[in-house]
Amino acid sequence: MVELFIKICEQNNLKYVASGGTLLGAVRHGGFIPWDDDIDLMMPRSDYEKFLEIGQELLPEGFFLQSCKTEKNYFYGHAQIRNCNTTCFIPSDYANMQRGKNLGIFIDIFPYDEIPDNLKLYKKQTKKIKLIKRLIKFKLDNRYGGFLKKFIKKVISTGYFLIHGVEKQIKKIDKLSQKYSGGRVALISFLPGYEKNVWSENLFAETTKCKFENLEINIPLHYDEVLKKEFNDYMQIPEDKGGSIHGKCFFDTKRPYTHYLNLTTREFDELFEKFVL
Repeated sequence: MVELFIKICEQNNLKYVASGGTLLGAVRHGGFIPWDDDIDLMMPRSDYEKFLEIGQELLPEGFFLQSCKTEKNYFYGHAQIRNCNTTCFIPSDYANMQRGKNLGIFIDIFPYDEIPDNLKLYKKQTKKIKLIKRLIKFKLDNRYGGFLKKFIKKVISTGYFLIHGVEKQIKKIDKLSQKYSGGRVALISFLPGYEKNVWSENLFAETTKCKFENLEINIPLHYDEVLKKEFNDYMQIPEDKGGSIHGKCFFDTKRPYTHYLNLTTREFDELFEKFVL
């Protein structure tokens, strides 16, 4: 999927760089961090939007470009390329499976947006995005927690979305993410959890090639500053590695996610007891 993505970008003059654990893996390991389970790529907003326009028709059959523009109730703020003939579940995916989300093995493609120089405006922007996402999550996934907690979530989300439709709020996140301009950029549409990842836009102006497994991928020329911001002393492998951000994962490279549609919640949970990365 990374190879397909790079080919589309190079043929259409679209900018991208490896980011997050993929950038760290390329620089420190020459490929995957041994305990990582995904791929992270990042694009300037304008190139990202262009990729969303043309990506699906340029992907081979069996691959799906997943975003808020191609899948209903998709509120994550980034895009994914999915292999439709495979399966990748995390423990919270039962609700996603039930509502028809494509859950093939994926790679992540993030847009980075300019943010305001004014700290108060930035905090206000992030607060709004996180609140909307929390409410959408209450609405779409109310599986966890006790009866009272689930009841409160249901009441709050139902009341809110009687006035504000889910799809309308997803578009609002997109709009809020692109509201400001300035010399700094962030993964603003992917909040919460990445508030500290704010960089000077100039750090991504130039790129260089770096080995990643059997591929050559683009990384920022100033990767050292980018990685220090996110991981501090990034060449030092911590004793407590922390594992994958997704926690437990279930992969099936032979069967599509649709094979599992009739699982009960108990059967779904049992998948993670047997096959864990």
